Amino acid sequence: MKKNININIIKTSILSLIIGSAVGLSLGVAIPVTSSIVHSVTPTVSTTNVNTTTTKQDSNDLSVIQTLDEESQNTVNIIKKVKPSIACITSVVQGTDFFNQSYESEGSGSGIVFYKDSQKAYIATNYHVISGASRVSISLNECDLVSAELVGKDANSDLAVISVKLSDLAAAGVKDVQVAEFGDSDSTQVGDTVIAIGNALGQGNTATKGIISVGAKEVNINGKKLTVLQTDAAINPGNSGGALVNQKGQVIGINTAKIALTSVEGVGYSIASNVAEPLIEQLMNTTDSATLGVSVVTITDEMAQYYNLPTAGVMVQEVVQGGSAAQSGIKQNDIITSFNGQPTFTNDQLVSLVKNTKVGDTVNVKLIRNGQTLDIKVKMLKSSGF
Repeated sequence: MKKNININIIKTSILSLIIGSAVGLSLGVAIPVTSSIVHSVTPTVSTTNVNTTTTKQDSNDLSVIQTLDEESQNTVNIIKKVKPSIACITSVVQGTDFFNQSYESEGSGSGIVFYKDSQKAYIATNYHVISGASRVSISLNECDLVSAELVGKDANSDLAVISVKLSDLAAAGVKDVQVAEFGDSDSTQVGDTVIAIGNALGQGNTATKGIISVGAKEVNINGKKLTVLQTDAAINPGNSGGALVNQKGQVIGINTAKIALTSVEGVGYSIASNVAEPLIEQLMNTTDSATLGVSVVTITDEMAQYYNLPTAGVMVQEVVQGGSAAQSGIKQNDIITSFNGQPTFTNDQLVSLVKNTKVGDTVNVKLIRNGQTLDIKVKMLKSSGF
């Protein structure tokens, strides 16, 4: 048996060399083989046969090139179709440093125009893109920024809806607002080609291409359980809230995160469209969302010691003009210790308590101002901040 195997290997090697040499010649590839060796290995190959083989190979090459050109053009067409409905989002967050000095920081993200009426365009994005912002603005088709308003948000699903006036967009140079088409994320298969479009690095809309790595699955992202598609298309900072689209130019996911580990490459997540679409429609129709209208910071032990502050409470950094807090007399640097009878030791606790209220509710807010404890009645108004 061993002798037979060796003979077969030798025959296979000779045959491979013959075929490899012919293909190498026909492709015009420089291979380290002298003409004498070529002739000795292929003594029966005539010039006519070589030319025929070359013609056949060239035909195949042209077919491959044509296919690649068609795929490339299809990608270009998809991006042209979807890009006008992708918004570049800029959010501004105000904060106070350790020395109680105010500052502003700017962030960027993406959004998808999913609906418009006669007055406004509605844009879906990630909650974390606009959360805590004092103001948000968007740009479409590389035109000037216009101010956006919050319509609805949901931290658990990491989704939010903002709106912009069509008149503002027109003034900025956007004459026709294009609404994105949503597709069926359940019909995607592993290996399907997808394109991620968004405001990567805050430098305007860009596109990256990849495949579906894993179909819809539930994963834990920053403490939230989300149903997502996994893709190897690059999802970079600023892509959050952007679109993951299929080969029909349909949105099948809202890009939300990537695994940022040096040991992990090509793992990005996009909230499945079949999950996201009904949620953003629900958020768009939210009418009873209330807000306190303040920006607060949790008092740390270091802050309490330095400023001689109580450790139980949150400090008001900013009061939104015309909001619930402003109309009730809450001021900057007030320390809120309880809301509606519940203690507020952290910013998250206050946010959670406010979320449970409705427009028109009257709640009791206990706070400390200049060392004095005050009880203030606050009438909750419609959300106007982020």
